[in-house]
Amino acid sequence: MIICHVDLEKGFRGGERQASILIKELSKDSSISQYLVCRAQSPLREFLKDTPNLTFITAKSPLQGHFKLLKKADILHCHDGRGAQWCGVHHLLFNTPFVISRRVPKAVRNSLVNRYIYAKVSKLVPISNCISRALFESIGKAVDLKSKSTTIYDAFEKTEADIQAVQQIKTQYQGKTIIGHIGAYVDRHKGQSVLIEAGKKFLEKHPDTVFLFLGAGDDLESFKAQAKDERFKFLGFKKNVVDYIEAFDLFAFPSRNEGLGSTLLDVMDHNIPIIASNVDGIPEIVIHEKTGLLFENGNADDLYSKLEQMYQDKQLQQTCINNAKAQLDNFTAEHMTQSYKALYEEILKGK
Repeated sequence: MIICHVDLEKGFRGGERQASILIKELSKDSSISQYLVCRAQSPLREFLKDTPNLTFITAKSPLQGHFKLLKKADILHCHDGRGAQWCGVHHLLFNTPFVISRRVPKAVRNSLVNRYIYAKVSKLVPISNCISRALFESIGKAVDLKSKSTTIYDAFEKTEADIQAVQQIKTQYQGKTIIGHIGAYVDRHKGQSVLIEAGKKFLEKHPDTVFLFLGAGDDLESFKAQAKDERFKFLGFKKNVVDYIEAFDLFAFPSRNEGLGSTLLDVMDHNIPIIASNVDGIPEIVIHEKTGLLFENGNADDLYSKLEQMYQDKQLQQTCINNAKAQLDNFTAEHMTQSYKALYEEILKGK
């Protein structure tokens, strides 16, 4: 089987992380060869540079790279919006079947191009049920999607922390409660300003607390100006994220919109209690008072209340940790990969 993945994003966020997890897992099967169509400067090249049986094809627009691939691929797998356009063009040229993984809980514009792409797609894979609903309520009104749509949840990558590095982080903040957050510094998406507002209130009652924000993005200076307190630490992008997760006491996830929130799976795997916004696909992972606490999206007072509840209730913390850990079998990289392989095989049999 020859699979060509397509991701034309410039950066490395959730979709790129999931693509890299899938590509690495598929590479363990010697019967599968893979291509990846991406930009020359895509971070995916660095993450996947040592992956066996993987060939990179350079493209920065939906019109480039097609004649480097020709008809070599059995299936195309798109991982981003512009990648869907690339797959539509390649299908038009070579009639190659394609799969779209949809990770954004937003409506798809009912345009001529999108109607063509979604009419021709072999399988549409929303990564949560909330994304399915958004698709059916938008482009799904113009194109019949239900017969070709199947939900496959994103996965977490099992990663062990460096015990020494974790201890160094804990020593650095010794005597402090560490509340962590991981996400791009983009407030319209990740909602860090809500956590900063709630955090100020939390610090009034619990001054021996630090809030650690891991990520990068355009809103960094705005967050610093809002915080005006050295107990809010903006640490930037970290390669050893798992070491910080292990050092957290609580994890806050105030996203304003989120297809699923696969970072939450990593946090659950390392036994950290979660407080997250009740929006989009997050409640499919965080079940209120069972695997974590949910607060009203955008409501800093409610987030403060839930932080306080989780902080004070040690029994609740342990209950959420245990229940969260128990559900992770449904979100492993192996489980996700087997689901996609079955999908590919179904398409090829139909072809």
